[in-house]
Amino acid sequence: MKLKNYLFFLSIFLATATLHAQNRKISVSVNNQPLKNVLDEIQNKSAYNIIYSDEVVTDSIRVSIQAVQEPVSEILKAILKDKRLYYVFKTNDLIVIGSVQLSAPEQLAIANPKSVSGGVVDQHEHAIPFASVALLQGGRFITGTTSTDQGKFQLNFPFVNKQAYQLKLSSVGYKQASIGFLYPDTMGLKHLVLEEDRSTLNTVTISARKQFIERRSDRYIVNVEGSPLAEGNSALEVLQKAPGIWVDSEGGIKIKGNQSVMVMINDVVQRMSESDLADYLRSLKSQDIKKIEVISSPPSEFEASGTGGIIHIVLKKSRQDGLTGTASATYKQQEHKPYMGGGLSVDYKVKNLYVFGNGAYSQDKSEYYATTFNAYPDQSTYSGKTDRYNDNDRLSYRIGMAYDLSENQVIGLQGIHTGNDLIQYFRTRVVVYRPGQDLVMGNANSDWTRKPLMNGATLNYLLRLDSLGSVIKVIGDYVHSSKTELNDFTSVYNAPDRDSRYRNNTPNVTDIYSLQADYTKKIGTRTEFKTGVKYASTKRDNTFLSEDLVDGNWITNSGTSNRFVYNERLVMGYAALEHTIQNTTVKLGLRGEETYMKGNSITADQRFSRKYFGLFPSVYILQNLDKAKRTALYFSYSRRLKRPQFSDLNPYRLHFDDYLVQTGNPDLLPEYAHKVELGYNFWEGWSVDVYYRRVENVIAQLVNPIANNVIEYQPKNFNNSTDYGVNIDAPIRFFSWWNSSNSLVFYNLQTDIDDFKINQFSFFLKSMQTISLKKLFDFDVLSMYSSPYVSANSKMGYVFYTDLGISKKILDNQLRLRFSITDIFNTAKEQDVTDYKNTRIDFYQKRPTRTFGLSLSYNFSSGKKFKNKKIEQSNEEEKSRIGN
Repeated sequence: MKLKNYLFFLSIFLATATLHAQNRKISVSVNNQPLKNVLDEIQNKSAYNIIYSDEVVTDSIRVSIQAVQEPVSEILKAILKDKRLYYVFKTNDLIVIGSVQLSAPEQLAIANPKSVSGGVVDQHEHAIPFASVALLQGGRFITGTTSTDQGKFQLNFPFVNKQAYQLKLSSVGYKQASIGFLYPDTMGLKHLVLEEDRSTLNTVTISARKQFIERRSDRYIVNVEGSPLAEGNSALEVLQKAPGIWVDSEGGIKIKGNQSVMVMINDVVQRMSESDLADYLRSLKSQDIKKIEVISSPPSEFEASGTGGIIHIVLKKSRQDGLTGTASATYKQQEHKPYMGGGLSVDYKVKNLYVFGNGAYSQDKSEYYATTFNAYPDQSTYSGKTDRYNDNDRLSYRIGMAYDLSENQVIGLQGIHTGNDLIQYFRTRVVVYRPGQDLVMGNANSDWTRKPLMNGATLNYLLRLDSLGSVIKVIGDYVHSSKTELNDFTSVYNAPDRDSRYRNNTPNVTDIYSLQADYTKKIGTRTEFKTGVKYASTKRDNTFLSEDLVDGNWITNSGTSNRFVYNERLVMGYAALEHTIQNTTVKLGLRGEETYMKGNSITADQRFSRKYFGLFPSVYILQNLDKAKRTALYFSYSRRLKRPQFSDLNPYRLHFDDYLVQTGNPDLLPEYAHKVELGYNFWEGWSVDVYYRRVENVIAQLVNPIANNVIEYQPKNFNNSTDYGVNIDAPIRFFSWWNSSNSLVFYNLQTDIDDFKINQFSFFLKSMQTISLKKLFDFDVLSMYSSPYVSANSKMGYVFYTDLGISKKILDNQLRLRFSITDIFNTAKEQDVTDYKNTRIDFYQKRPTRTFGLSLSYNFSSGKKFKNKKIEQSNEEEKSRIGN
C-alpha cells in the first residue's frame, strides 16, 4: 500500500513539474517578423532550447503576436497553428519544431516506430549528459532527443534499411558534431565523442577558442584560420612564420632544421620546381588557408617523395547554407617601395550544391642589395656589388563546386589559375684583380623577366560506405603550366675587349596528369585498413636559346642553346593496417613506386632513360599513458626518396653574367632516406622527440670554381649525409589573455662531398606570443633565430628577426584591422661562405625585411543554416587567440 501511495505521489509530482516546465510565462510583442527571430526571442526569455530544420522553419515565414506574461506553450500554439507547424516538448528544456505535413515515413512512425540508440562521451571518456541529438534525412529534421545523465540516447523512427541518415549533436562546452549512417549499421553511434571547446558561455552563444597548434598521432596541425597568421600574408610567409617550419631566402621549405619536404595543397601534390613553387605560394593569400598539416614521418598512404616529410596546406571551404565571403586588402611599405594586394573569397551553398571561388592580386616592388667577394688560388679576386630592383605582379584565382549526390556520395570539381609577371633588374659594379695586371672595373646589367602561367583542374569523388568512416575516394588532377623567361645581359668594362652583350630565352611548358583511388575500411572502432593506387604522368618541354649581339644583330649561340624534352611516369600502390589494443596503436604500411624516366636533348642529340622501383615501408607505434590521451610515447620509421627536379636534369648551361654559370645534370639519381623518430607528448600539448636520418645519394647544389675565375653552380649527387637531433614544442598559457607557442630544434648534419666532409651543429628557435585584451586589441610577437648551418659545401650564416602585429575587430566583429611590423630591428640578412678547391666565396644580401603594413578583412554572410537555436558556436572572437 505504501508503494502504491509513493508511486501515485511521484507521478503527480512529475506531471506537475512537467506542466510547470511547459508553462514558463514570458511577454512577446512582434508585428510581421520572421518566425526565426521570434523563436530566438522566445528561447532567450524562457531559457528553452529550441531546435528545428531550415526546411521546416523557412526564411519566408513571418508572424505577429501580442502576449503579456503568457505560457510559452500558448504562445507557440498561437504562432505555429496557421503555419501548419507544431511543437513538441522532448524534455523539460528542449522544444522541437516540426511540420504538420508529415511524410509517409513520418506517418508510419506513429504506428511502427523503430529505435536507434547510442552514447555520447567527451575526449576523456566521460559521459556527456543532456546533449542535444537531432536526426536528419536529406538535410531535413525528423526528430530529436537529449542524452540521459549517463550520456545515453534513443531515437524512435521507422528507419528503412539501406537508407542514409544523419545525427547532429551539440552540448554546452563542446564542439558540434555530425555523423552519417546507413540503417541498420549503427555501430558507429554507440560511442560518439564530442571535442571540448575552451569557451565562455553567455546567454545564447558559446565563444570557442581554436587551438593554434593541434597534436595528432602522426602530425601536428597549425590552425591558420582565426590566428594572427591569417591576415596580410602570402602562403609562403605563413609557412615562414609557422612553428617548426623553416623557409630559406630562395623559398626552399624545410622542417626540423634542414629536411626538405613535399608540399600538397588540398590532397594534390605540387609537382614543380622549388622556385616555381615559391612563386605559386606567394600568389596564395593567408585569408584562404584553413590549416597546415606538418607530417615529419608520413604513413604509406602519402607519396614517398620528400625525404624530410610532407607539408599539407588545406584551403578553406564553407559548407553552411547561404552566402559567405571575405574581402581583404593589404598595404606594406618595404623601405622605399610599396606592396599592395587585395582578395575576395566567396562560398555559396544551397541544398546539395556548394560553389566557391576566390581570387587575389598583388603588386610587389622592392630593392635588394648584395655583395660577392671571390678569392682564387692564384691570388686573384672578384668583387661585385649589386643593386636589385623587383617589380612583381601576381594574380591567382580558384573556382569550384561540390555536389552531394546523396547522403553518402559527394562529387567535386575545382579549377585554379595563376599568372605572374616578375621583373628583376640587376645593376652590378664589378672589380677584378689579377696579380701583375691592371684592375678591371665595370658595370654588369641584367634585366630578367619571367611570366609563369599555370592552369589546373581537379575532380574528386567520395563514397561513404558505412557509419564507421569507411570510404572510397577518387581524385583526378591535371595541370598545365608554361613560363616565358628572358635574361638580357650587358657588361661594360674599362677594358673594352671584355665587354659583352647577350640574352638567354628559356621558355618551358609542362603537363601533369594524375589519377588516384583510395579505399578505407573501418573494422569496428579499433581497426582500419587502407589501400590505394596512383598514376602520374609528366611531360616537360624546355627550350634554352642563347643569343649574342654581334654588329647590331642577334646571333644564336649554337654551342650553348638547347632544347630538352623530359617524360616521367609514376605507378604507385600502398596498403596500411592500423589497430588499437587498449592504449596501444600500431600502424604498419608498405608503399611501392615504379618510376619511368626519359630525357631527350634534341639539340645535342643526347638521350637517357631510367627505370627504378622502390619499396617504402613505414611503422608507427603510439602508446597512450593515461585515459585522457594527453600523455603518450610514439615511435616511427619510414623510408622515403627525393627525385631530381625536372629542370635539374636538363643538360643546359646558363650564363647569369661573366663570372657566374648555372648548369644542369642529366646524370642525377634519386636520393633515399631512412628516418627513425622517438617522441613523448605530455603536459598541455608539450612534446619532445629525437630523430636520426640517413640519406644516400644526396642531391645538393655544388658551388665549384672553374677556369677563368668563373663560379659554376650544379646539382650533384653526394655520397651520403647523416643528421640527428632533438625537437621540442612547448605551448605555454601564462594567463587567460597571454599564450605562447614555442619550438626548438637542435641537430647535427654531416655530409660527405667528394674527398672531404662537412660537419655542423645547428639549432633553430621560433617563438610566438599572443596577447588578447578583450574589447581592446590583440597583440602578437614572433621571434625566430637560426644558428649557422650547412647546405652542400656552403656554410650559411645565422638569421634572426622579430615581427609585431596588432589587431582589432569592429563592426560586430565583421571587420578586422591589422597593423604589422616585420623584422623590427632590421637584423634579417643572408650570408654564406664556400671554401672549396682553395677558392673562397663570400656572399651577402640584404632584403627590405623591415616593413610596415596595414591590412583589413571584412567577413559577410547571408543565408541559412541548420543550428541548435540555444547553443550556437560563435568562435570568431576567440579564434583570433592562440591557446593550447
